Amino acid sequence: MNKPIDIVVPWVDGSDPKWCEEKDYWYNKINPDSRSNSNTRYQSWDNLKYWFRAVEKYMPWFHKIYFITYGHLPDFLKLDHPRLSVVNHKEYIPAEYLPTFNSHTIEMNLHRIQGLGENIIYFNDDFFPLKMVDEGYYYQNDHVCDEAVETPIIPQFFGSIAKFTWNVRALDTAVINKHFNKREVQKANYDKWFCESYGDLLDRNRSLSYWDNFVGFRDPHVPSALKKSTFEKIWEAEPDLLRETCETKFRNFSGVNQWLVRYWQLCEGDFIPRRTLGKSYIVTIDNCREIADVIRRQEQPMICINEDCTPEEFEQIKARINSAFEEVFPEKSTFEK
Repeated sequence: MNKPIDIVVPWVDGSDPKWCEEKDYWYNKINPDSRSNSNTRYQSWDNLKYWFRAVEKYMPWFHKIYFITYGHLPDFLKLDHPRLSVVNHKEYIPAEYLPTFNSHTIEMNLHRIQGLGENIIYFNDDFFPLKMVDEGYYYQNDHVCDEAVETPIIPQFFGSIAKFTWNVRALDTAVINKHFNKREVQKANYDKWFCESYGDLLDRNRSLSYWDNFVGFRDPHVPSALKKSTFEKIWEAEPDLLRETCETKFRNFSGVNQWLVRYWQLCEGDFIPRRTLGKSYIVTIDNCREIADVIRRQEQPMICINEDCTPEEFEQIKARINSAFEEVFPEKSTFEK
């Protein structure tokens, strides 16, 4: 048996004029010689209602959804739903870090949310379950279920997202190597780091076992099981680093994020090993039909959808992907008015 398992999901309405005005003000204040940062990464898929439908249908055992927002709200949302808690940034993020447009700040303060339980599943709003997911996939007897798989970090100067991703992972891993000894960690929990259920991923751990330090971790781009108490431990261990991370208004190549929480849990050894299921897709104008079919056929238990396209192409892609979601989830969830 598990204690209640809460779902946490941040959401941004990139079309909110007030939010856009404040974001541009702070960006131009911090970067006076730069043009206002692009809104491309905030363009809306307009499919949040399908996220609620999917979670309610295929993860019905969750205790409560904590819906994090700058202040804007989707029109369809039933705010008085007993299993919903709408959380404004101002209600849990310390005032000295606000306003923030930095996902790291939003993530690394989650433990401050009033009422949030110890057992958390951290979602992004572009993660969708497409098949029934048992709670035992995430927690068993209040132990996190996860995979401990190493992956080398590849530093890059090209591609803003790739460069950001690898640099943040490098800092997350550096913190881990500061606080944990890889040899001791893997010796104490050998069966968890070299678990046969990892399949071909096990070759990564075997090939990297030569190195005395962790060289990086595999990060499946799907929801993660995170303990609230782990956030608290990291704040206690690295207050200055966390403070510097949260003082940065916009996400950049420095600072740590919620991946560090995963790594910390793995290195503590208090987890049950299992292979991660699901797949992340980068949708383009060329493959959107194929990925829409993946959704219709419900080929994966969990998917993540990100786009790589022009604004004009995005409208075509969005229509095709959302049409597939409508076929799979035609009925309203109880979270909709």
